[in-house]
Amino acid sequence: MKKTLAIFAMASIQASLLCFVIASENQVTAQQVKSGRTQQPKVILGVLEDLPGEYAGDSDFRAVRAVFEKNSDGWSAFPTSAKSELDLQSLAKSYPNSVTWTIAFDGKNLGVVTAETPKKYNFYSEIGIETITSKRPVPTVGKKSTDYAGFTGDPVYRPLVAISQPNVSDSDHWKPAQLSQDLIASARQQFRSKFPIVTNCRNADENIPRSWKYHDEDIHITKAYASNDNWSLIDLNLTGYACDGPQGDDSAFVGQWYVKNPAGELRFLGTDMWLVDAGDYDNRGSSEVLFSIDRYNRGGYRLFYRNFTRSAEFEFSYQ
Repeated sequence: MKKTLAIFAMASIQASLLCFVIASENQVTAQQVKSGRTQQPKVILGVLEDLPGEYAGDSDFRAVRAVFEKNSDGWSAFPTSAKSELDLQSLAKSYPNSVTWTIAFDGKNLGVVTAETPKKYNFYSEIGIETITSKRPVPTVGKKSTDYAGFTGDPVYRPLVAISQPNVSDSDHWKPAQLSQDLIASARQQFRSKFPIVTNCRNADENIPRSWKYHDEDIHITKAYASNDNWSLIDLNLTGYACDGPQGDDSAFVGQWYVKNPAGELRFLGTDMWLVDAGDYDNRGSSEVLFSIDRYNRGGYRLFYRNFTRSAEFEFSYQ
């Protein structure tokens, strides 16, 4: 009888200790939540790319480029600066060893791939690249096109967002849009404010840039998108370039991106870029917007977030 009572008492003590531990753990968890110090999974943003072979005769290949990571202050780009071949080779140590990526497009989950960072990068254009190691099919959207070629000019598949967490939804529902005549007029006015003076050639044979008085109809709306909370993105450029190759400042003839907020205010965002996709990649209730950088000998990505008040840039050279 005494032995039975002793066993019962010991079991009661163990149960009490277990309850105390669970209560303590729950209390710590509650304190962490209250203080905002809960451990969240790291979110890394990448892009699934179709890349031409490095040497003549090499086949193109698919790979994921790690570009941004989320931290407590916002989004930051992985390092891309390399002043020497030694810097370039050691840069790979700054990137995640291996990531299982969820591939997303237009708010949809297209599949999963696993990729690994090489021991070193051999070319500047490889910065951030991870080799796909999984055997499952690699997601693809559409056909190869020079629209996504960038500096190399080779037709490739459309780049797709890759995310280390399955955060694929586009909370703001960005879609191609038809702009109102009032908004088009406002956008053209902003364009004129940015480019009050433009030069152009009479023809390619003469090839002498002169002051050119352009008309509103010459300001072309190339792309336009709108969100469900009344934000708009507008891509404008001048048409009718008549010079034979670059002549002085011809930036007005390159796409100029503007953003309009719900109050109707327009603001310049940038140039030499095109829209890749939008999504709530950090799962915080609003979408980030990702652009591809497309300029001479330069590639990379720009990420806009917090209603376009903040941005991060990942840029590399091809040579």
